[in-house]
Amino acid sequence: MTTQAPTDPFSAFGVGRRPDSALAEMIQHLGPGLTDHRGLIDLPALAVLFDDIGGLPFYFAGQGSSVQARLSMSMSDRPAVDEVLEATAELVMDSGGFGATAVRITGDQGRPLCFGSARNVRVGREVVSDGDHTAIPEPTAPRGTAPPTPPSPGKSGREIVHAIAQAWETIGPLGQLLGGSVDFDEEDRVLFSSTTAPWMGNIMGTMHGGVIGAAVAQGLSLAAQAAAPGAGYQLIDFTVAFLRSPAVDGRTVQVHTRPIKVGRRLGVFAADLYDGDVLLASATADARFD
Repeated sequence: MTTQAPTDPFSAFGVGRRPDSALAEMIQHLGPGLTDHRGLIDLPALAVLFDDIGGLPFYFAGQGSSVQARLSMSMSDRPAVDEVLEATAELVMDSGGFGATAVRITGDQGRPLCFGSARNVRVGREVVSDGDHTAIPEPTAPRGTAPPTPPSPGKSGREIVHAIAQAWETIGPLGQLLGGSVDFDEEDRVLFSSTTAPWMGNIMGTMHGGVIGAAVAQGLSLAAQAAAPGAGYQLIDFTVAFLRSPAVDGRTVQVHTRPIKVGRRLGVFAADLYDGDVLLASATADARFD
């Protein structure tokens, strides 16, 4: 099966709404096209769903466009590759210019998967596209090939990321969707580069916050992989502050990661997203090592 080119963040990530759903209810059809280099669904695959549902209640509560200033996500279990997720959001604070939304994502039979908050801010930017926060159809799973073969259990996490950087191992369908590549900086820390494309845009013509979140979280996921004893790890907490949004004109943005504290069971990592010398986002993540 060939991969179908996405037209927007919703089709790319299988995000949408069932007919007659409430405003703050959305779903996501997962699939092999959203798996990582291990063939698993991890936190980065949920970022578009979390960002969009987190912004809807505040967006429609007032006048003018709005964006998310910060997302905080906590994961418990890991979704199955073919699972359908349900997301709801509640506006819990609204001062007119700023708001805060509580977000909850569940899996099959209401199984809790992810919860957290979105910090919203009202902005004066002109809406240039009708592709976001309008009539969102019920989604289908993103098309793609079968999930990749997991890395050899005998390899360390560092060896796995090195093999991805050398293109000896796949970066995975999600990394490919994001136009991703991996390298190391002069201090041997993981860099994740993402080449922007028009489908990544939001209603203001710049990169959708959920896609930014997915790219930054993917960079942090690879940093956690490099620190893990083997392939077994999961991002369990992720917080990202959005500072600026780049144009989606084919430019390459880069996630610079660094370990903060790595222990036997848990690692803490930080990342900054840059467009050249311009800082776009700053984030932290916790990873559990299996």
